[in-house]
Amino acid sequence: MIASITSAWRRARAGHMAGTDGAGDLDLTRSAFLRVAAAGIVTAGIGMAAGRAIAASRHGIAPVTDVEKLYDAWQERFNAADLDAMMDLYLPDVAFISPQGKTLTTPAAIRADFAEAFALKPVIDIHDRRHIRYRDIVLTTNHWSMTLTGPDGKPEQLTGGGIEVLQKQSDGGWRFIIDDASRSAS
Repeated sequence: MIASITSAWRRARAGHMAGTDGAGDLDLTRSAFLRVAAAGIVTAGIGMAAGRAIAASRHGIAPVTDVEKLYDAWQERFNAADLDAMMDLYLPDVAFISPQGKTLTTPAAIRADFAEAFALKPVIDIHDRRHIRYRDIVLTTNHWSMTLTGPDGKPEQLTGGGIEVLQKQSDGGWRFIIDDASRSAS
């Protein structure tokens, strides 16, 4: 943000050199300075929002723009063990709680958690989906059942639920900002 304010300041200075004192210092009024600062803050905000969406879509994967289809996309990507596509559904600073109740806060830790799960060749079914929407934020809940390969090579069945918060991004896609898959995991 400071860089954006500085950049706006320099643009204002270049455009208003006639308003300098003899030493070349810009003679801005308080209101002119506040306009320059506001322009910098707006520029920084736009840049940060775009950066988050670009970072989330860094793999060129089409965003999920219909919140009602997000769980379908999550389930399809999970069952295909597609790590890049899974990670695209999450913002880099997501709060992620694994089915074991462990809080993960970095993309590398979340990626490793998914990779560990994918090694067990899981197949998940997400059902009983509910969405409560407020503007660009959605609170979602679900129940899931999963079949995976146990240590003895035999299939095991797990059930649980999730509570998540999604936010619509500047690219129109919905992404997880909070994902708690630990609810009722058994």
